[in-house]
Amino acid sequence: MISNYLKEYFKSKKISQYEIERKTGISQSKINLSLNGKRKLTAEELIKIAIKFDLNLNKIKEII
Repeated sequence: MISNYLKEYFKSKKISQYEIERKTGISQSKINLSLNGKRKLTAEELIKIAIKFDLNLNKIKEII
């Protein structure tokens, strides 16, 4: 799942939900729900996160 991939990525890089919110404009509550699998990220949100944190979109594509 994308949520697991992102959660582990941010944990390994010690990136807080606050920092994700600050860089992407996505609220912490949405981020929290998404990282815990209770809400799906929109395509726009996923792209914002990928761009701001230099994530490999091909890796994300494989997960989907």
